[in-house]
Amino acid sequence: MDTTEAITVVMIVGMTCGIPLLGLTLRFCVKPVMEAYIRLREVQNQAPQVQSLMDRVAYLERKLELRELMDLSIPTSVQPLSAEAPAALVKKEQGLS
Repeated sequence: MDTTEAITVVMIVGMTCGIPLLGLTLRFCVKPVMEAYIRLREVQNQAPQVQSLMDRVAYLERKLELRELMDLSIPTSVQPLSAEAPAALVKKEQGLS
């Protein structure tokens, strides 16, 4: 085998194995970068929506202040009834009947 033939064989085998390995390596390296870039673009597209929601909340707060409802305590959560409450109501209703 000639030196030129040996170099050609090594180059062909190297390219046959090296190009797919290089492709897989690039895929695994570039994929997280592209996903982060896509998420960044999605967040930037939502910025006008967030700003419009903040404007709407500010407008509603001004309306409440004008009607003097802002100072009143408005419950923000519903407290669940205990399991004994319905039984107590049934006993009261039975006692009234």
